[in-house]
Parts: sequence; C-alpha cells; structure tokens
Amino acid sequence: MPDILLNSPLLGLTITIVAYRIGEYISERFNLTLLPPLLTSCILIILTLSYTGLFTYEQYQIGGTIINFLLGPATVALALPLVHNWSILKKHYAILLGGVFVGTCSGIISVILFAKLFGASHQIALSLVPKSVTTAIAMGISANIGGIPALTAACVICTGIFGAMFGHKILAFIGVKNDIAIGLALGASSHGLGTSSCIPYGTLQVAIGSLAIALVGIATAIMAPLLITILN
Repeated sequence: MPDILLNSPLLGLTITIVAYRIGEYISERFNLTLLPPLLTSCILIILTLSYTGLFTYEQYQIGGTIINFLLGPATVALALPLVHNWSILKKHYAILLGGVFVGTCSGIISVILFAKLFGASHQIALSLVPKSVTTAIAMGISANIGGIPALTAACVICTGIFGAMFGHKILAFIGVKNDIAIGLALGASSHGLGTSSCIPYGTLQVAIGSLAIALVGIATAIMAPLLITILN
C-alpha cells in the first residue's frame, strides 16, 4: 500500500466501516442471530491484521483514535434516552432505580471476587469492573480507578455480545416474562448490544434498556470507587 494511505486516518476508518457492513450483511443474509455484526467485524479486522501483512496495528489505530474520540459525543448522547423516556422513568422510578442499584453493586462485587478467585492481578480486576457499562463511559471509569482502558473496552464488547446472543434465552429459561424486567436486565448487564437485541420484542424493552444504559453508567462511576475501597 502507498505510505500516504498507510499513515492516513482513512485507513483505519475505512477498514472498520467496511468490516462492520460485511458483518451486517452476513448476519442478515444468513439470519445468524448468534453472530452479531460487531463480533463479525472484530474477527474480520483481526484476521486482516494478522494474516495479510498489508499494514500494522499501529497504522490501523491512527484511524481508530478518531473512533475513540467519538466516544465522547456518544457519552453525551446517552442523555437522550433519559429525556425521551422521562414519563416511563417517572412511572417506574422505584423499580428502575432499585434494579440499577442492585445490578450495579452485584456486577462490581461479583467480577472483583471472581477475578481474585481465578488469580487475576489487581489491575486486571479493576479493568473488569466497568464491563457492563457502555464503552464510552467504561473506558473513563477504568482509567480513573487504575484499570487498563483498552482491556476494559475488549471486556465490554465481549459482555455485550454475550448478552445480545444469550440474554433473552437465559431470562426465558428462568421464567422472566415482564418487558420492564427484561429491558432492565439486558440494559444493565450488556449495555447497547444487549438492548439492541430487544428490538424484535417491542419498544418498551428498548426504552427501559436505554434508560438502564445511562443509569448504570452513572451508578457505576459513583459506586465503583466506593465498593473497591470496601472490598480491598
């Protein structure tokens, strides 16, 4: 490839967009609900970097920094679900706030205990704490509490993919049928990807999931330092 292209932000941006579009096509064309476009695009980018030799990760990441920059506006945009669904929040505020509090605390405590149980270092454990928060907020939380933001981003993606693939199946298996409970569970545990899997099931699940994404992000930013101090 020409050096001017290898050292241009357009390289990383183009590859990311093309890989995601291919992932969307594969998922839609073959109706692969267990293979979200994000997972497919990650696999395609990894294979391209590993086996083609056309460019390095550092060259790809020049464009990746632009995508990281866009996480800032994405964080601010999380205020929109709160505004658009304010009536729902007021009507079910006790359930939503209670569920967010319990989900946030249990998620932080469990991931730290399991990390220590399996011998992970303290920094790795801290990197896992915001795994259920949307990437835009999770990386900031990770940096503030002493984690590794890049590792946190990878864990967030894996958590979201797992929730999107198996969330509804697990909830159905244990007998959860209420749309508010389902939307809250998926939004609180697997952020945007989990909430996106609610689209075929109705707008209420999506609305509740969207609210949970914003509320869990706020709650984790507040509760994580406190709970980490107590557990230590």
